[in-house]
Amino acid sequence: MARPKREESPGRLSPSEWEIMMICWRLGRANVRHILREDLKTRIRDYRTILTFVSRIAKKGWLEVEMEGNTNSYSAAIPQEEGLKLEIERFLSETVGSDPEHLELLQEALDAKRRKATPRRLKSS
Repeated sequence: MARPKREESPGRLSPSEWEIMMICWRLGRANVRHILREDLKTRIRDYRTILTFVSRIAKKGWLEVEMEGNTNSYSAAIPQEEGLKLEIERFLSETVGSDPEHLELLQEALDAKRRKATPRRLKSS
């Protein structure tokens, strides 16, 4: 069953908030200690800092909070694909617009990223 449309789009996430959001999507449900156990690129290692981040992410509408005993548990309020599409659309509308030259630059950047992500096959002799 399709989710009902939201009245408002969720708020923008900072790079650190994005990192935590990606962890929550991967884990499905997490508390602050679960997030701290992950290999955070931003090197955030303080319980209170992570708690502040997840509280902000929840306030922005990206995470749902559920009390489990005396600990809050966080899960995605938005499916990962939907969240990524939303951010991509925001980026495109704010930076690229519909200018054909900008769209060409975007296509070049996507092609370069795709080439880096695709493993090269060795030629067989």
